[in-house]
Amino acid sequence: EQVLKSRIQVYNNITPEITGIVIELLIILYVINRWQKKEELSRKITVERRLREFLIFFLKDNFKDYPDNCQSVNFYGIEHDKNQESLDNLIANIKEHRLNEDTILRVQNYCKTEKDIFNNLIPVASDLTNDHFKSWVRVSYFMNAITAKNEKTSHAVVKTLENIKRFDDESFKSKLYVGSDKASQS
Repeated sequence: EQVLKSRIQVYNNITPEITGIVIELLIILYVINRWQKKEELSRKITVERRLREFLIFFLKDNFKDYPDNCQSVNFYGIEHDKNQESLDNLIANIKEHRLNEDTILRVQNYCKTEKDIFNNLIPVASDLTNDHFKSWVRVSYFMNAITAKNEKTSHAVVKTLENIKRFDDESFKSKLYVGSDKASQS
């Protein structure tokens, strides 16, 4: 009976210790998990920013002659509403007036020099969301079509712009853009 009492005493002393250790481990795992998620989000935002910079160059280099309401001034993710509006205006303008000869040549030259970069960035886009990946693949496809002259340049440019718009929209919905943490706090 004495042995049984001593074992119960040991068990009663160990139980709170083990419970405390398990709770501490759970807290540590929770903190590590949160930290990893924050690091992953930060990495994805960096990837999105790098991809967005290529889209900014495409927009600024090729459509600088268009009216101000068609210009995506900075095309930053935090300016989602402005970006969507200016892309809608640019697409409507191109559909209504078509591309002029200078813009066609500028877009064709741009696509000729940059299409390989866009193609090579497809695996990078796949690190974001499915819609980022799909929109990036379509942008690359239409750049290749413009270069190969498989499609009318005006049509291919409109499709490219629609997919740039889709990329921007997905970044906004997924909160994968520089400043998304500030936008969600307001």
